[in-house]
Amino acid sequence: MSKIVAGQAGGLPLKSVPGTNTRPTTERTKEAIFSWLDSRDWIAGNAVLDLYTGSGGLAVEAASRGATKVTGVDNARTAVLVAEANAAIVNKAVGQQIVDINHMPVQRFLQMTPESSWDVILADPPYDIDEEQLLGTITQAFRALMDDGLFVLERAAKSDEPQWPSDTYVVDARRYGEAKVYFVRRTGY
Repeated sequence: MSKIVAGQAGGLPLKSVPGTNTRPTTERTKEAIFSWLDSRDWIAGNAVLDLYTGSGGLAVEAASRGATKVTGVDNARTAVLVAEANAAIVNKAVGQQIVDINHMPVQRFLQMTPESSWDVILADPPYDIDEEQLLGTITQAFRALMDDGLFVLERAAKSDEPQWPSDTYVVDARRYGEAKVYFVRRTGY
């Protein structure tokens, strides 16, 4: 069973998406990502966007750890229903509406998002995502990210490193079991 790792709602159990169509971030990977982010002050007080949110595990973890606004986006109806239930659990625990879940394609959401709207964008797309679609998502995500923001991408460890926009650089890349996580910023920040 998945749970909130730390923060104001730490220890609360989360619902999981039934079936095998959604691959959740493992507890170990989630804990490692948020340890990296917390140690560099990327979560508390910031606006966080969680793309391909699935059950909302990363979104609700960010809210529990002090993010001021969190939005999860997924196109799978079953996943969205579970993410909404998990958001309600955490919103109740923190005593305010921090997490919202949007049911729509990630790229459509990003097209509708004003530039420089988010401090941190987390993306955990399906491992079998088409490379062209992934590049489109990355490019649109950087448009929606604040100039000094951080983009975090989880991919299969066996996948090639994605093509990054020319004005960005990988701050860190870490492997956690079957996952590889990239922490990426714009050049100059």
